[in-house]
Amino acid sequence: MSLVELLVALAIGVVLAFAATHFLLRSKLSFLQSDELARLRENGFYALRLLSHELTMAGHLGSEIPGASIASSLRGSACFEFLLDTTSAVAHVNDGDVAGVSASGGSSLPEDCLPSRQHQAGSDILVVRRTSGEALVAAGEVRAAPDADALYLRSRAAQRPAAIARGGDPGVPGELWEYTPAVFFVRSHSRIRGDGIPTLCRKRPGRTDERMAPVECLVEGIENLQLEFGIDDDGDLQPDRFATRPAVAELRRAVAARIHLLVRSVQPVPGHSDDNDYQLAGKHIPASHDAYYRRLVQATLLLRNNAVFQR
Repeated sequence: MSLVELLVALAIGVVLAFAATHFLLRSKLSFLQSDELARLRENGFYALRLLSHELTMAGHLGSEIPGASIASSLRGSACFEFLLDTTSAVAHVNDGDVAGVSASGGSSLPEDCLPSRQHQAGSDILVVRRTSGEALVAAGEVRAAPDADALYLRSRAAQRPAAIARGGDPGVPGELWEYTPAVFFVRSHSRIRGDGIPTLCRKRPGRTDERMAPVECLVEGIENLQLEFGIDDDGDLQPDRFATRPAVAELRRAVAARIHLLVRSVQPVPGHSDDNDYQLAGKHIPASHDAYYRRLVQATLLLRNNAVFQR
């Protein structure tokens, strides 16, 4: 092979190697884009289903009338006792700052309802009070063994008012429902402080004492949560208006809710720039100009177990 032929062969080889490398890089980028979009959609719709279920169940107190005041001898931290107040199915903080205090109205939750200064600023906080959907003990039938550390609402016990207590004796007459209130919020990180992955989390009452349990994170990539509540002003069980920062009395008349989620990809995508502005329940979120994908998901649902439906 002559020198000229060798040089031509080398040049062709370089071109082919460059083309193959370019193709592989493009294929990898396409895979990353598809993977992040798929995870984003899955995370968004899972979070939406989870919150929709919680709000639909909000106020469910087993066989007791929603909104009833259920007695409890348990005493503990401020948030623990706050969650035992069954007279309100939901509580809401609009556009909380990093400490969980509302930027529009000053409403807040007891201090131990949230981890210290970890809330995603500008996102809403939701409190749901409810029991499980099925009784553990009913009509003399023990459907599952009670957990000695869980909270239970016992109702329809002969000569005894309904009460919330820890553990439960299935041999005592009446019904036994697990009580599962929770605080839902968006934390500014997922597993390690500073990892930059916004995450939908919750806090529940502790199982071993009358304090709050550690944070339980549920869905990564949830960047902002906004809520609207459909308020019934004339008693016809239809929403007359939707409020983004309803008062406590208005929440008791809420017949519907809208959930708005801004969902972000967990990892940045090379070459992408998000230059879009977003509107969530009237809240303007300016473009981030970063390499993350974002999508809006939303749902409207009835608050079937709120006290207003029991009039």
